[in-house]
Amino acid sequence: MNSELKRCSRCILPSTLSTITFDEEGVCNHCRKYEKDFHEWDQIKDRKEAEFRAILEKARTLKRPYDCLVPLSGGKDSTYALYLCTKVYNLRTLAVTLDNGYLSVNAKENIRNALASCNADHIFYSISKDNASELFNVFTRKTGDFCNACMRGINYSIESSVRNYRIPVIVRGSGRRVQYVSQIREVSSLNTASYFARVIRKTDAEGKFGHFAAHRHTMELQKIAGGICDILGIKRTFLMRYVPQYIGMYDYVYKPFPEIVAIIKKEMRWSDFSGSVEHLDCELHGIPFYKDTLKIADITPKTFHRSGLIRQGLLTREEAMRQEQEDLKKKDPPAGLLKFLSDNHLSIAEYSGFVINNDKARYESGIQKAARYIYHRFRKY
Repeated sequence: MNSELKRCSRCILPSTLSTITFDEEGVCNHCRKYEKDFHEWDQIKDRKEAEFRAILEKARTLKRPYDCLVPLSGGKDSTYALYLCTKVYNLRTLAVTLDNGYLSVNAKENIRNALASCNADHIFYSISKDNASELFNVFTRKTGDFCNACMRGINYSIESSVRNYRIPVIVRGSGRRVQYVSQIREVSSLNTASYFARVIRKTDAEGKFGHFAAHRHTMELQKIAGGICDILGIKRTFLMRYVPQYIGMYDYVYKPFPEIVAIIKKEMRWSDFSGSVEHLDCELHGIPFYKDTLKIADITPKTFHRSGLIRQGLLTREEAMRQEQEDLKKKDPPAGLLKFLSDNHLSIAEYSGFVINNDKARYESGIQKAARYIYHRFRKY
């Protein structure tokens, strides 16, 4: 481990990040942004929960076939979102799951248990593993990152159901407080239908998956409209009758994940299967975090996650550094990556080259990048 490397004095992010800055106290810009956004949470959390209830109640009054949709992956966050919508707020709920061929056995068991524990209806959208591998191969070769392809499939399954049943609100098991890489430019990218369409253009995958980007301009404008409401302080209920609202659950009701895990184990028969509670839903979950280590020096697959836990008060910096030092000694790629490369007839050297040499940003819409920057820069609680 490089003992001379400068790290944030509050979290463990290193100076090898190209966009990181440190103030006179040695605290990084990411920690300061988190502090700015959430330092008043204890004072406003009751108001935010009331806003959440108002959104859900407005959805109920619209008398659609379903009040809300919950994307259900089998992970802790989506399971908690399903618990809230069905067992706390008693909404007519449709859960939607995408299996891209790599949905884990453990996730499938958690999904079955969660659905048996509540009264939600469920749509299971399954993609042939061969087709998914072909799509992932295109994204790997052109961008070095196939996660956006998977997320587009998930979003397509959501959007199709929203249109078919006129569902007014989508409750995701996410939120800015727990998105520990979304604002780190080196490792994040726009997860939009337009980005997806640009990557697969003029490839064989376009013929099989072009429909994933259908209606993209309408959908992206709808999400931008929701973001504008957040920035201007306009209630989401104002647009809900006309535009489906995508909301992150943790932007309204936040609990530390140990409390959430205890609830869903009891109420939804959820299990971590004696392993990590993070990302157990995908067999390829270790790949994107390993990918980041190929592009950025002196990080591990868990550097960003540990830094996020420190900001939430769930991990001490001392313990995070101890874990980081142990992981920095490990250089082997995850087993899931080696299997994926073998299935797609790629070598680890080829994969590393795709990751290091490709620029994902060239497929991103400049307007959408500006919209994302404005949203995260000016959103208020």
